Formats: sequence, C-alpha cells, structure tokens
Amino acid sequence: MTEKDLYVLREIFVQLGKFVQEYGKKYYNIQIKAISDIIKCIDSMASEKEKTEYILDKYKILYPSKGGLNDFYIHDDDFHTRLKLNEPLDALKDKLWMIMKQYI
Repeated sequence: MTEKDLYVLREIFVQLGKFVQEYGKKYYNIQIKAISDIIKCIDSMASEKEKTEYILDKYKILYPSKGGLNDFYIHDDDFHTRLKLNEPLDALKDKLWMIMKQYI
C-alpha cells in the first residue's frame, strides 16, 4: 500500500471505529479490536510492506464470510432516521473497499 493509501485508511478506520464502538459495541468487540490494531500498525514504524500484510490479514477479521461488518448497520425505528444515520457509515465502507480491492 502506498503512503497515501495508508493515510486515507487510517482516517477511515478511525471513523469506522467510532461508529462500531458507539452503535455495535455489544456485538462487534472482535472487529473493534481489529480496527484498533490496524490503526496502531499504521502508526507504527513498520515498513509499508509489513503494514500492508498486517492490514490485509486483519481485514479478514472485519469481513468474515458470515457476519462481521457486512452485517453492521445503525438501527433506528424510524426509516428516514435510519437512512440518515447509515449514510456516513456506508460511505466509509465504500471508501474502504475502493482502497482494499486493489490489494486483495
């Protein structure tokens, strides 16, 4: 991953982590830990190659074949409120995928 990709990924993971902690803390502890570990790795003195390998490995934890962040959304009984709450979350997931798909 390029330095630019790592910078953008860090910002995405920070924001994504905030959403998951606020709205999914009860059910997504494994993903919260993986996000935290990814941020620590990006901030570390490891090489870009080491960071890339680590992020790709941890990404599998975020999106296992069943469950994980694929199933994560913010629930609200009001449909319009739910849509509004999930817009930024969906945008983050899309940005994350746009970067990650280049390396998977």
